[in-house]
Amino acid sequence: MFAQLSDRAKILLQLALVAVLLGLVAWLLISMGVLGPKQGSHRVQFRVEASGGVAIITLDAGAVSISKPTTVTAPWTKTLDIPSGTQVYLTAANPTQTGKITCSIMLDKTPWKSESTSAPKDGVACAGIVP
Repeated sequence: MFAQLSDRAKILLQLALVAVLLGLVAWLLISMGVLGPKQGSHRVQFRVEASGGVAIITLDAGAVSISKPTTVTAPWTKTLDIPSGTQVYLTAANPTQTGKITCSIMLDKTPWKSESTSAPKDGVACAGIVP
């Protein structure tokens, strides 16, 4: 059947077959969510606990930012809806430099990131990219 085709036609037929196979693989990857834009958002809760009752925090959560160190009463929480792909960063310091300080990030009510330390170390940081 293919013996009657010229070499050029055979090459074109092979290239067309490869193109179809690549298209099928791309379609499969897109349908599985491997390729393509990330969509949606997640409920992200930031939490700081400090045994001294106060903490100094900074927060970068995309559109919401506390860039200057801010004193808060511990335990402190902030819950936001954050788009997928957003980098989030929470720092917490213990101004009393006694006891323990913990920062944690929950993703859709599931523990995601957590750091804790005790005096004399006085700061922790939790960060990640929202999936």
